Amino acid sequence: MWIILNEGNFDPCVDTFRWTTVLEVYPSLLLGKREISARNEGKQAFTSELTHFLCRFHLLRIVMALHLLHGTFHITICQAVNLSDDHRHSGRAPKFVRKLIEGVEDVAKMGKGFSRLYATIDMERARVGRTRIIKQEPVNPVWNESFHIYCAFNVAHVVVSMKNDNPVGATLLGRAKIPVSDIMSGAEIDRWYDLYHDTGEKVKGNARVHLRMQYFDISQDPFWGKGVSSFKFPGVPYTYMRHWRGCKVTLYQDAHVLDSFAPTIYLDGGRLYKPHRCWEDIFEAISNARHLIYITGWSVYTKIELVRDEQRTFPGIGVTLGDLLKRKADEGV
Repeated sequence: MWIILNEGNFDPCVDTFRWTTVLEVYPSLLLGKREISARNEGKQAFTSELTHFLCRFHLLRIVMALHLLHGTFHITICQAVNLSDDHRHSGRAPKFVRKLIEGVEDVAKMGKGFSRLYATIDMERARVGRTRIIKQEPVNPVWNESFHIYCAFNVAHVVVSMKNDNPVGATLLGRAKIPVSDIMSGAEIDRWYDLYHDTGEKVKGNARVHLRMQYFDISQDPFWGKGVSSFKFPGVPYTYMRHWRGCKVTLYQDAHVLDSFAPTIYLDGGRLYKPHRCWEDIFEAISNARHLIYITGWSVYTKIELVRDEQRTFPGIGVTLGDLLKRKADEGV
């Protein structure tokens, strides 16, 4: 653990009262005119005084050890309870009073109307998930939404934040920070987490969020790094499209290469790589089409000429894409 002087906010979800030793302090902390440093003696006294200092002035941040999350992280945001919103006049009122006031604001088109609560999942600063918005439930929203997140992050915490959606931006209601070291073992976690403000203060009223989590390291995937090695490959899980067989993919160095371009690249089985010419292959595929021509992309420029290299004896020089498509249409394709 490193403790460093920083002008940002104090990290609220690190349990400072569990410190046993301070490994290193850099730079030395100047508390008023007195310099305190942790070296050989007085570590407990230093920790106690430092804890009091940072809780009062919020000038320090704990930089926890980073861990590589490379695999799949499964997380279900079940529900939150006892949420409050200090940015609303009724934000700390009892639930029925808040719902009544918000209902009147929504009908009268005055004030902020109904709360629109949602939760986000972040790997430190990287947003990786967001729930749907729950309306008309300002205190105890229930989501029960599951996420399967493919990870390749160096992080110290997984951050789950409760927010109230606004016409512009959102109001932060509280955050729960889960140390990555807690999930690295791969054990299933099902527990409630307290919510904290960014100032380090615990959200009043026992505000909490219920999470279920489990991490699967990439080393546990029997297909990792092997590609589509056999017909038993099930395909990428949790995707919309299933795995298909009999597909063909052609890799291109460029849209077109000269005849003189002949790099010595050996492929699987000792075969020598043979460069393909993308535009010529497209021209040939359209010319030989008998039933259907399906083109997908951002746009189609009909005046483009696919065959341009006069040094090659390939038919089609000077024929535009538009002319080619009209000719195929006349053929009934």
